[in-house]
Amino acid sequence: MRRILRICVYISLVLLLLFALGVFGVYRASQQVPKFYAEAIAIEPAKQAAAGDALEREALELNNQVRREGEWFARFTDEQINGWLADDLPEKFPKLLPEGVTAPRVSIEPGLAQAACKYEQSGLSTVVVLGIEPYLTDEPNTVAIRIRHVRAGQIPIPLGQFMTEIADQAGKSGLPLRWSEIEGDPLALITIPEQIDELKGRRLQLERIELKPGELLLSGRTVAIEVPK
Repeated sequence: MRRILRICVYISLVLLLLFALGVFGVYRASQQVPKFYAEAIAIEPAKQAAAGDALEREALELNNQVRREGEWFARFTDEQINGWLADDLPEKFPKLLPEGVTAPRVSIEPGLAQAACKYEQSGLSTVVVLGIEPYLTDEPNTVAIRIRHVRAGQIPIPLGQFMTEIADQAGKSGLPLRWSEIEGDPLALITIPEQIDELKGRRLQLERIELKPGELLLSGRTVAIEVPK
């Protein structure tokens, strides 16, 4: 009887050890921080502020370009975007991020853009990473965003439960979004309105969206709307 008891205790201890190792492994995986995120967070505040100012100048120039008829072009670097996220977002749009989400940063590579942020909720603290591949579709002004991965550290996060909420929020911002799928990956299809009130008799055509090392390139044209005679 004692021998059986010792065996049961031994098996229980082994199972408990395996469970503890599994939990520890999951915890360690959830605490993994992408290299690009750690580097972006460590940039000096003064440099972040200067990069954020550069982004706003580029955005203002793009706004001026699209208001005029003809071709337009814009180039945004991940350094500029991260500077704006670090310096301007908390001050100018303090309520924009969902509860528990702080310090977003991005990384841009050919064919892949990644966004990461700190997430704290109910005692959980981790870094969530989203990888996307944006490209234009055959539909006018429609951008496809392929979701390559969503992870907490190194642990995959299912996106299904968030799809409806994401689409609702996009609709509220004036950018209709619908979901599809490509090779098993979720695909968000966003249509940018051709006619915007500020353009007054002109329409917007997005003709290029491209990811290069450290930068996002956008180009297109603004054309006059033909009025039927």
